[in-house]
Amino acid sequence: MAAVVRPRFYPAFALALALVVFAGFARTFYLRQWFDVPPITLLPVLHGIVFTAWVALFVIQTRLIAANNVRAHMRLGIAGVALAALVFLVGLVTVVVSASASRPRPMGMVSYQFVFVPFFIICAFAGLVTAAVLLRRRPDFHKRFMTLAMITVLPPATARLINLFGGNMHFLLLQTTLTAVFVICCVGFDWLRHRILHPVYAVGGTLLVLSWPFRVWFARTAAWEQVGKWMASLSS
Repeated sequence: MAAVVRPRFYPAFALALALVVFAGFARTFYLRQWFDVPPITLLPVLHGIVFTAWVALFVIQTRLIAANNVRAHMRLGIAGVALAALVFLVGLVTVVVSASASRPRPMGMVSYQFVFVPFFIICAFAGLVTAAVLLRRRPDFHKRFMTLAMITVLPPATARLINLFGGNMHFLLLQTTLTAVFVICCVGFDWLRHRILHPVYAVGGTLLVLSWPFRVWFARTAAWEQVGKWMASLSS
């Protein structure tokens, strides 16, 4: 039987996303010993380690599939479920703690408002990974949900790059544009290779892009303000 020739797009795309994460957190985490940055506590270190493990797993899993090593991919996927749960739990704690942080936030928001943005990210990540796991017997759905889950958690890294290059005044536009670019890359590959617009990208990708204006709007509402202040009180 001839070996299945799989496209190289997803391994390359996974590596590109990993490089975005590394670039975003290079100054504050990966290469912090070479930069003049404030010390960090145990929780951000733990969060960084867990999140880095997730990114590494994502890259490895795409490469296993590209190499037709489906059995290893499925076995490693069991550990991936546990790691995804850990990413969610550690990420949620990190989000709650950030609600009381006394540092400048984009678009003139205070921490208990802005915390909705990372809260949305971690919840969307959990939902997309859950959908991917439930549809693991449908590879076309599974890989696209996992890819969207990875795109979903990129904003903390891209936010640091935006800040580094002085783009905070255009934070919403830049974050929305970057998310759209990542989704369009996936849609473009699907169209060029299969001449289809897969519903996961058509619906999920569109909602992910359009969610940015919603995040910023809802973060400033009175309804979220009460929740954000409650989060801040938990960690103050």
